[in-house]
Amino acid sequence: MNVSDITTDRFEKIDTKATLQEVLPLLRKSHKPAVLAFNGKEYVGMVTEKSIVGSLRNLKTGINGMIRKTPKITPDTTIYEAARLMVENQTRQLPVFDKAKVKGVVTTESLMQRAAETEFGDRPVSSMMSEGVISLDAEDHVGKLINVLREEGISRVPVLSKGKLAGIVTMHDLLQLIQPNKAERGDIGRDHSPTRDIKIKDIMTDSVVTVKPDTTIRDAAALMIKKDIQGLVVYDNKKVMGILTATDVLLALAALKKNEIRTPFTLQMSHGNLVDYDKEYVQTSLASFIKKFEKFLVGGYVNVYFKQHKETFRGTPLVLCRVRLKTDHSYYNAKGEGWGADGAFHIAMSTLERQVLNDKEIFYDKRYTNGNIVEKLDIL
Repeated sequence: MNVSDITTDRFEKIDTKATLQEVLPLLRKSHKPAVLAFNGKEYVGMVTEKSIVGSLRNLKTGINGMIRKTPKITPDTTIYEAARLMVENQTRQLPVFDKAKVKGVVTTESLMQRAAETEFGDRPVSSMMSEGVISLDAEDHVGKLINVLREEGISRVPVLSKGKLAGIVTMHDLLQLIQPNKAERGDIGRDHSPTRDIKIKDIMTDSVVTVKPDTTIRDAAALMIKKDIQGLVVYDNKKVMGILTATDVLLALAALKKNEIRTPFTLQMSHGNLVDYDKEYVQTSLASFIKKFEKFLVGGYVNVYFKQHKETFRGTPLVLCRVRLKTDHSYYNAKGEGWGADGAFHIAMSTLERQVLNDKEIFYDKRYTNGNIVEKLDIL
């Protein structure tokens, strides 16, 4: 299946000389995930909600520093390849080119809808959701929300009040605070901004859209599209079990081949604003890790995310690395922060290995509680 019949020519565009004040209304009124930036007739990249939050400044700031280069696809690109490119480049929209001209765009919604029409849609939400969810308290301030969204590379956070689910706050909610007619709110990214002191309960959405772990991806995707949202809280027995986002669905979709047979493990890599990292080293290290635990992990997909901070030490930047590993029976989320990409990756992988070893020990302890200890030792 390719993207030719899910490409839409309805997209917003803006000139590279525009300001933040000009691009924000386009994102608001269209509810589009991104605005295509052009230098004259030449396509340059996209301005997304995430790129704006990552560099919030005064509303008169030019958008040049917020434009993200994204891959160009063609009508013949498969939906699996499009999903992979969206995940790797952290974008919800890709431009479709035909003979050097922008024909239209493909969005996460159209990819999810197409995938959900196949057997892929029969899978339960629990097989793709992200666990170990980060949450905030309703009394926390917007300043803390901004830091969490930036540091964790996420776009939505469940909000708790007295330990119970009270709402959800998203990157889109945050952007609604930036009022074009109030210049002081254009400085939301600065530490002294009064906007940062607003409580999360005052901007969150109270009515949280939830699903259960056994809800099918088909129904979950339809619900996201109907409600025009990018994520669902997975809720069961009065407890937040996880979050299913469009990105989670795309991760699983990217792990499929044309014939819809999944490879033992599929790797997706995204690098945020990080420029210098050794992709071959990361791939080799992950391949060795998967081989080491292949009997236990069986199959799934792994996503590696890098983000470079502003701090440096003797010219080496501080880097955040997050490794998400989803298998047929478990979900792992490991983070590492260090000087340089290699250091951050090494710390994250050490954390991941501890998580897998612990899970493996628990799994086989349960399996062999009354069984053969020699057999257990042989497996371990």
